[in-house]
Amino acid sequence: MPRRDVKMSSTCRKVLFFCLVFCAATVSALHKEFSEKFVDEGVHGPPVVRPVPSEPKSGPPHSTQHVKSQPQNSPNNPTTSKHTEQLEEKADMKREKEADVLKHKTQHVQPRVHKPTPPNKAVKQVEKVEKEAETEGENEKEVLDHWHDFPEQPLQLVMPDVTHKKLVVVQKNAKLLHRISGAVATIAVVGKFHSGKSFLMNQLMGKSSGFGVGPYVRPHTMGIWMWGKPMEMTLPSGDTVSVIFLDTEGFAANNISENYDAKIFAVSTLLSSYLIYNSVKIIDQADIDYLELLARRTQLFALRSQMSRSKWADDFNHDLLSFPPLLWVVQDFAQLLGDNDSPQEWLRKLMDTSAWDNEDYEISLLGVFKSVDCHTLFLPATRRELLQDLSQAREEDLTEEYREERDSLITKLRKGLVPKEKNDEHITGAELASLLDILVNAANEGSLAQIPSRWNVFIDKLERTAKEDCLLFYEGEMAVLYKGRDNGPIIPQELEDWHNQMYNKSLNLLQHLLFGLGDSVEMSSLDLGREIRSKFDKTLEMNDKKIKLRCTEWQRRLELDAEERLESVQLPTRSSVLEEEFVAVETSCVSSFQQAVGELLNKKAYRKYMEQLKSSLQNVHDKFALRNTRMLEELLDQAVQNAIDGFREKAVIPDKVPLSPGAVVRQVAEATLKATKIFSAEAKAAEGEKMYEPYQAVLQTRMSEEQERFEEANSELVRLFCLSKVRELVDEFRSSTGNTEIILPINNTELEMRLKQSWLRVESQYRDAEDDYSLFTAYDEGMKTLQERVEEVCKQRRQENVEAFAREVDVPLKTARDIIKLSADKYDTVFSVTQYIRQVCLLQLNQGQPKYWHPELKASIIDHFIQSERDIQKIIQSRQGWWSAVVGFFQWLLWIFRIDVL
Repeated sequence: MPRRDVKMSSTCRKVLFFCLVFCAATVSALHKEFSEKFVDEGVHGPPVVRPVPSEPKSGPPHSTQHVKSQPQNSPNNPTTSKHTEQLEEKADMKREKEADVLKHKTQHVQPRVHKPTPPNKAVKQVEKVEKEAETEGENEKEVLDHWHDFPEQPLQLVMPDVTHKKLVVVQKNAKLLHRISGAVATIAVVGKFHSGKSFLMNQLMGKSSGFGVGPYVRPHTMGIWMWGKPMEMTLPSGDTVSVIFLDTEGFAANNISENYDAKIFAVSTLLSSYLIYNSVKIIDQADIDYLELLARRTQLFALRSQMSRSKWADDFNHDLLSFPPLLWVVQDFAQLLGDNDSPQEWLRKLMDTSAWDNEDYEISLLGVFKSVDCHTLFLPATRRELLQDLSQAREEDLTEEYREERDSLITKLRKGLVPKEKNDEHITGAELASLLDILVNAANEGSLAQIPSRWNVFIDKLERTAKEDCLLFYEGEMAVLYKGRDNGPIIPQELEDWHNQMYNKSLNLLQHLLFGLGDSVEMSSLDLGREIRSKFDKTLEMNDKKIKLRCTEWQRRLELDAEERLESVQLPTRSSVLEEEFVAVETSCVSSFQQAVGELLNKKAYRKYMEQLKSSLQNVHDKFALRNTRMLEELLDQAVQNAIDGFREKAVIPDKVPLSPGAVVRQVAEATLKATKIFSAEAKAAEGEKMYEPYQAVLQTRMSEEQERFEEANSELVRLFCLSKVRELVDEFRSSTGNTEIILPINNTELEMRLKQSWLRVESQYRDAEDDYSLFTAYDEGMKTLQERVEEVCKQRRQENVEAFAREVDVPLKTARDIIKLSADKYDTVFSVTQYIRQVCLLQLNQGQPKYWHPELKASIIDHFIQSERDIQKIIQSRQGWWSAVVGFFQWLLWIFRIDVL
């Protein structure tokens, strides 16, 4: 009887043990299923199914050598390789059996299942780009104190990846946010594509051309854009904040998933201090339903993100994920609201009457956002060409109603704008950039896109819990190693040895936790091994990045040290001095780098980073060599300029009196000597450099140019001096041959004699006055000008003499005129009538005293009479024409051959 009680007690204990295990697993499963019900299935995309990596034939993952001690369950133990293969075969058989059972259960009922999208090359490439961007952002992190040099242009803050399903932070532009050290507030606009969001943001910023406004039907804005330069704004509270305007990609575009729209909305909403939802013409039921759906998905996204505290640093304040005020802006609104309702009251009524298919499911924008308001805007323009492309509209092109309602909207935003806070203090630009990275990473990692898993059986829960505990054990033990190295880089061999130990311990722990579960132990061991290998792959990758970061940090540190030491060299200096200092700096930097990172790198990597370091140092050297060369060039340029200035000071013409050729040569020689001395004294520091001789040649060229200018200036003075003397002598000649000195009319021979005497006297005076400048071209030009102007005066005097003689024979010539007028009709050509006029005038002049005048004088008097007498000119002009010209030509030929034609 006692033995039966003992046996019953042992049996009860076993039954009680299995009941407790079953209850614990059931509670764990219910807890997770209850948590998953908080996540809407529509919010998340299908789970990502990743291919199982192939397992190595021997040794733990990433093992480069066999460990000395190999436990029985270690993959490196050759005695267990056959057992491992059996485990894998059993696991495959179990999976096939479960698949057959599932197929049998679902052959009549086919629920709607989201098929997982297998990863493709584009997604892998995007993930690789994102990791490289994060690494680059960490390597190049800078502390910027001012934001006043923000570019006045739109900058893309978040862009879609090549599949247009994930978001990628543009780190280059996101780093600009770090320049805002004060309080920062964000105004974002969301809404359907081509609803006027970009134009609205341009109007709120007061810019005619800001964010891109597309005239075509295809979407124009991709991802999330911010205006480059924040706007300073003083809030009603008196605080001054930097306002950032965000323009987002429109919803419901072709070939864009609803899940992608949800990501854009979630990031923009949780990032902004004031959210604007933009629509056109009217608010309908579909708009409210879609916005409420996006808001609820974003609310669940924020809730799940706050629960996942392991994603962020300990000091992250999850209150940053609160919702901002919502302002619904209806553009192109021209209807009447009715009942004297305000836009806000109109929106409230629409939300109150909003009905969902599931009446038990209540959702309201008022329960999500801090506040909900509405504002309407009239048509911005009435002309079709402006409505097609509002980027062309100027302020005066906008309608008056639109400008008034727009200004009211700006005032409303200013009054309601409240920056996000962290620990009761306004966030800065750096904290805003950090929040952006957190939101984008959380959206891409699945906080928004995961679909909750269905209820699993007890054994699966138990296996999952055991694997999770073992994985946590592995991660915790690995964290001990990281903590001992201050989370810095670890020697790769040391990291691998530690991983092998923790790998074996984790597998032993799993076998203890699942003892007695048969095939589950074997399958879970395989799954745990895969997960540990995946973790270790990431650990190796992260450690490699830390090593690279350490090497990069030391390279940068040594590069800055080299710059600092080379900065101490006084420039400009000789190139040889700078080269000696650089050799000493390079030797010191190479030694420091070897001591700092030599143990972390293999020979190949060490040579690579050492070459990079030397290349960086060489760039520093080249920079200082270039700066020294530029300073030497500036020194030589200044020396040349000062030498030329000295040349100009010496080569001057005193009192604007032209110098003789000999004086010019002496002045140039003295100026050249002075300029050469100045250049030699000021350019002494560059003496011996390759550029010294070319600058000497430049100096010689410049001095030659200055000499030419000096000689040209002196020649110009000589020319002016000669012209002045010419004018003086011409006036004297005109005076000496005037009517007071020569009484007209006078015999031509006597007149010519008197004119020649005056010319010889004037010529002699010019030669005497300009004798010092006889070698200049201006001297000969002056003599030529003097001759020409004297000849003009002589012609004038001869003409005056002819006119005087003509007045003496005025009566005979008038008689000739009367005769000509009576008989001119007999002659029908210009030539014949002219010859007739000359004969008549000559007959009149051959009477009395004019008979004895010289024939040339009488011919001159007749020519003057023909030109000055109007009646004679009329007679000649009346016979002009092509017929007269032809006949006159033949008459002239006959006259040449002495044949009388009159």
